[in-house]
Amino acid sequence: MKTPSTVSVIAALSLALAVHAQSASQTAYVDLGVTRGKPEHLASGWIYGMPDNYPNQIPSSWYTAMGFRWGKGGGAQLGNVGQRGWVVSLDDYKGRFASTLANYKTCRALGAEFHIYAHDLWGTDHAGGKNGKWPGDGGNFSDYDKFVKQLMADVAANMDPAHVTWDIWNEPDIQPYFWVRSAQQWVDLYIRTQKAIRANKALDAMKISGPAIGFAPGPNNAYWTTWLPQAVGNKTIPDYYTLHLLGGLGDITYDPQYTNTSLASLLRKYGAPDRQVFVNEYAAAAEMVPSGYIWWISRLERYDMFGMLANWLGGTQLHDLFGGLLTKKANPGSYAATDYAPAAGYPVYRYYGTNMTGLRVNTTGSTDRWLDVYATVGADKVRFLAGVKVHTGTYAVTVRGLKSVGYSAGSVDVTAYSFDGASTKTVLSSMEPASRGKTSYPITNDSITIVVRQTANHTGWAYDFDVKKSKQV
Repeated sequence: MKTPSTVSVIAALSLALAVHAQSASQTAYVDLGVTRGKPEHLASGWIYGMPDNYPNQIPSSWYTAMGFRWGKGGGAQLGNVGQRGWVVSLDDYKGRFASTLANYKTCRALGAEFHIYAHDLWGTDHAGGKNGKWPGDGGNFSDYDKFVKQLMADVAANMDPAHVTWDIWNEPDIQPYFWVRSAQQWVDLYIRTQKAIRANKALDAMKISGPAIGFAPGPNNAYWTTWLPQAVGNKTIPDYYTLHLLGGLGDITYDPQYTNTSLASLLRKYGAPDRQVFVNEYAAAAEMVPSGYIWWISRLERYDMFGMLANWLGGTQLHDLFGGLLTKKANPGSYAATDYAPAAGYPVYRYYGTNMTGLRVNTTGSTDRWLDVYATVGADKVRFLAGVKVHTGTYAVTVRGLKSVGYSAGSVDVTAYSFDGASTKTVLSSMEPASRGKTSYPITNDSITIVVRQTANHTGWAYDFDVKKSKQV
């Protein structure tokens, strides 16, 4: 029979061997001694995902528990007569504006900001492809100018511009879906729209965003290098630089760690001013599992980028289900059904929005780019999320600066939790992560190292331990 002391020695040895097995490239870091301000839930938003009625059928608690910050709408994929967009008729524009206004009202009732998808109000999904009708064809923008004038009047009459952002045009490089003309014709559209909005005093408080290019910024992206110098030269730089980061799992060009640098380099090259970066569509469909959600939250928080989840659902589900964070117990395709249930990602965002309190602290992702962490120090506990983005392996998180929360020697008892849902269709029985027990980690050089054994690529993790000495919160 093993004595307690022998058990402790074996456990400590096993932990030390597991930690030693990690290369530096597989270790992320949390620095408790360096704070970064209060949590503001920068990644808590999505595009569409809200029913087109107001008050809508999703109880407000589903929104507020996750710290809902941003929403976006414009009537995409509505196909009934009277809902197909300006390109079909004024009445069809009005149908899409009704959808947009309902989404705006939902956002504002919950304290969230609202972004307008102007291209959807135009009706790119009903524009007729290459042989159809697009703004600026033949050098003629007159009909588009009427559209902009109508939308400006409707925003001024029905919305508070101070809580609205106008996204000038979505993904002009994703052809033939949202644009089928030249990059220059789109730039001409952008410049005239920006100038028209800024000439409208009723919309002085409204923000403008762009360029919303689908591929990441870089020196070889012709849409970025065509748009940016002309936006500078025409004094039409937006309030938010909008990015879409929707690439493959291993493509570093869609990683905020890369785009934070590549965008800054472009801005310097063309003499463009700094602006808040808004990743107003993030996460590829394959990344919409707990490990992916946590990785994206961690990345956006580190670089202080605002973020809205992409939405890969279609039809009526596009206008429901929080972009896949929610599902329904019987049939998620039943638009009118109200038997909402958390899908795989909702507990992650609920934990992020509700539990992560106090002050953010510095973090560093693993250098192989698969693991990232987001951490806060509250009055009661240190908490951090850890996500190995749709990947497997044995990773580690080293937590430094333990003296700043009252630990000087000995060990730290850390409780682990797992987020286990495997897809946006998963129906979870609980909104809480599963407790995976408490482990005592020995303190060495003011730090502890926690091993993350990632055997299922969708699993995400949360960890917490008690604060012995409160920081200023």
